Amino acid sequence: MADGTLDSQLIVLFDNWPGVPRVIPDAPDGRFTAAATHNVATAAHKAGQKIAVWNTAAAGQEGMSTFIYLQILRTAAPASAAKQVVVPSSATEWWVVTNDPDQATAVIVEGSALAAVCLSAMTTEYWGWFWCGGICPEAWVSGLGGNYGTESTVVAGMICTNNLTADSIGFGPVAADTEAACGYALTDDS
Repeated sequence: MADGTLDSQLIVLFDNWPGVPRVIPDAPDGRFTAAATHNVATAAHKAGQKIAVWNTAAAGQEGMSTFIYLQILRTAAPASAAKQVVVPSSATEWWVVTNDPDQATAVIVEGSALAAVCLSAMTTEYWGWFWCGGICPEAWVSGLGGNYGTESTVVAGMICTNNLTADSIGFGPVAADTEAACGYALTDDS
């Protein structure tokens, strides 16, 4: 079956990552993708630091969103890009993530409770911010708006991470007792 899609405004992510986010006031689009802190070889923040923001209705849904600071590990394919789902790729360093199902830790791809979304393309082993909770923060990162890959069987309700046919990680239905929800779909995918 072919992969489907789900619009960014119809996804709510659960922040299942450890730690309590710090809440910051309004700021312009681009703050989380700034060159000094995002897609950098040396971490500009502590691994796993989280920040919560308020997304305005002018760009997507209105409500809280959470970002987390992580390190990406990936191969040449799939290349990382905005709106790609990532999961842990290390059994000992929970802050190291991948968008490649073949690099994910065992049993993590299908039904991972820890899921985040790339804000942009990233270089392997570089550090940056990822969307990890709440509504899609389109007011803060305009590149996150639009469609996200799904397994083409998502119905309104709980969603989890899933291996897509394009050998990337996307969203799918929570199908078994061993799968943990990482978010909620407000409608069926298309």
